[in-house]
Amino acid sequence: MKALLGGLVALGLVSLSTATGPVQTPQPPQFRGGTGLILIDVQVVAKRDGRPIDGLTAEQFEVQIDGKRRAIESIEFVRLTGTWPGRETAAAPSAAAPATAAPRDGRIIMMAVDQASFPVTTTASAREAATRVVDSVAAGDYLGLVTIPGEIEIGPTRNHEEIRNAIRRISGQRMDPVSPRFNISASEASLLKSRDQSARAIVTRECAKDARNVMCPKEVEAEGWRLADMLEQQAMLSIIGLRGLLDGMKALPGRKTLLFVSAGLPMSSRPGGRPNMQIETDDVGRRAAEANVSLYVLYMNVHFLQAFSASAGRQNLAIFNDITMFGEGLERFAFSAGGAFFQVQVQADPFVARAMRESAAAYVLTVQATPAERDGREHFIQVKAPKVRDAEIRHRRIVTIPKESSKF
Repeated sequence: MKALLGGLVALGLVSLSTATGPVQTPQPPQFRGGTGLILIDVQVVAKRDGRPIDGLTAEQFEVQIDGKRRAIESIEFVRLTGTWPGRETAAAPSAAAPATAAPRDGRIIMMAVDQASFPVTTTASAREAATRVVDSVAAGDYLGLVTIPGEIEIGPTRNHEEIRNAIRRISGQRMDPVSPRFNISASEASLLKSRDQSARAIVTRECAKDARNVMCPKEVEAEGWRLADMLEQQAMLSIIGLRGLLDGMKALPGRKTLLFVSAGLPMSSRPGGRPNMQIETDDVGRRAAEANVSLYVLYMNVHFLQAFSASAGRQNLAIFNDITMFGEGLERFAFSAGGAFFQVQVQADPFVARAMRESAAAYVLTVQATPAERDGREHFIQVKAPKVRDAEIRHRRIVTIPKESSKF
């Protein structure tokens, strides 16, 4: 997987350099001219529709590093595309607003489709969501596509038709138990694996029709454990792929956008529950922040429709618990990265459109690094705009400042 994703990054850099000249590969954070100024990209968007809010001044922001408020040295509003949906109706910026930079030469957008999370029967949902992304990006944007796991890896390119053609090869790869004896859902398997007291009710229910079989309780537990193990393997496949992708995206210049399309990352919300992926999902979120990635997670809730389809064969007795369980891990790592999480029931279009609006522009704030902070360790960033009403703020939460002896 590392070699595969390394090739993706190489493709991305070649694609960009061919179109726009040589590409630099800065490591986060970015510093200017040895001055020790830390650059923090901040998205400020309207809660209602995700439209970027421009016209803000440095006095309207509060920046803290490790809980200590810091002075903002400069502020710049950068358009990553020439316009965005709804821009034509937005209020004009005030005269006191800082000058905005000209649009950059297109956004860098990576789309990752979590094939390991989609059952084969829901392949169409994964392809539809990916197609919506291609339909929504601007012509000047660089778009790439990776499947996790899988062989599709296209670096950021303006040849969007290449991405569209590759989407036809997306296929669900989630493995479900073959001919299970018992009617155990994913969340129920988690309870059995965790030896939760409530699992007794599951055993009683499944053994009621085979009361003479004294081994039935053990057989129910064993089948639940096998299903839980499969869920953990699925989650690890997704996490390993995301780790490699995010590490590779560090080499791409500036602020990047990652749209992660998934049918869920199974994780128990109970203390000590299985699958337990809290450490792994927090690590993925941390890597997204380090890579300066704006993260959008589209949780394709295919589980409800699948549970009541003719192909399901059995009634899922814990469908709403399953929906929560598969969304738990995705929501957790989206939050840890300072990203956005959307649960999509059927159609991804309004959520994709919102992601495209939000990523169309960002503020770049600079603050001075103190000598004590130049220790090569992680420091935690918090950005607020308390007087800006009805706004959501997204930004990287972590910065690693090189030691003072390092050359900037």
